[in-house]
Amino acid sequence: MGMSALRIIIMAGGRATRMNGVEKALLKLRGKLLIEYVLDVAGELGGELYIAPSRHTPLTKRWCIEKGISMIETMGDGYSRDLGYIASRVDRPILFLPVDTPFLTAELLDEFLAEAWRRRESLITLIADRSGFPEELRRNPLKSPVGVSLLKGEGWSWSDVVMDRFPELLDIDTWPELRFSEALLR
Repeated sequence: MGMSALRIIIMAGGRATRMNGVEKALLKLRGKLLIEYVLDVAGELGGELYIAPSRHTPLTKRWCIEKGISMIETMGDGYSRDLGYIASRVDRPILFLPVDTPFLTAELLDEFLAEAWRRRESLITLIADRSGFPEELRRNPLKSPVGVSLLKGEGWSWSDVVMDRFPELLDIDTWPELRFSEALLR
């Protein structure tokens, strides 16, 4: 199956509770919106591209309309429920990307996808191993998902690919993480 068949969904409908409900897609990092960083990387991969806003992110939805970007609106009921909702409406394979990972690279995603295609399971999730991250950016547990997943076959059998790349796998969930990211780009 060629990469042209890949559908890429940028998940942009979260509540951002640790950031007072701000729409993370529209946060600026060095003058560029977080969503633009992820769109750039998605564009390098090729494939059908969609943004997935929700009722929690009306400004993101409006931004997509203004830019003429295809959308799949979700209920905003949490990452895995929204993923399931999208999977029931979009042909597989689907690559899910989080809107809050401005340092993702096409190279890292190609590496993840190559490993994911080798697996027999239908849902492959990228787990960030943060043990090598700067101390103030480590989390408990040190190994947890960043929101990158490939859903390729029928069913929901699942496996994880663990990667330990910094800053590529830094996701911005708090204001300190945003400030740290600003400093990284100076």
